[in-house]
Amino acid sequence: MSLHASLGAVLVLFICAYAHGHALKETTATITVRSGQIDVLVNTDFSHWLEQLHSNESWLLGDTELVLKNTHSENEKVTLLKDMVLSSSKVMVNNTQLSCKLIQFPSKLDVLHKAHHSRGYFRLSCLSQRKKLESVSLSLPKSLGRVYVSLVQPKQQLIDAGQRAAFTLK
Repeated sequence: MSLHASLGAVLVLFICAYAHGHALKETTATITVRSGQIDVLVNTDFSHWLEQLHSNESWLLGDTELVLKNTHSENEKVTLLKDMVLSSSKVMVNNTQLSCKLIQFPSKLDVLHKAHHSRGYFRLSCLSQRKKLESVSLSLPKSLGRVYVSLVQPKQQLIDAGQRAAFTLK
């Protein structure tokens, strides 16, 4: 193999490793604020999260809110996780905690647990009585680990067929 081919192969391997190393591994949460409605979409590595929640050591160290047992049925695990997410998640608007509902959650946890790096999501929906939102804050279960949070405030327009929507960015 020539020197150029060897250097090329090493360069390709380095680029692949570098690109893989920069894939977002953290949990992400996207808060969408729209007309007093707060929607939180949380995307996480469920296989890793479930592994953490099956660890007695993590629970003893205070890294998880509960311990899932292998003897729990899948329905029991889903119920326990939903309850934990609702009790450990806090969405606040203008320093007032909102009541939220869990409107989407995976039902096939065993499949997500066995898959390697299997990402899944859940969605919280909260309604604010306040018309003017000055601040929004979010806290999620500690067992999710680090979370990359973003806030979205969509601008919306209704346009006629064939017409153009235009937005001004400030």
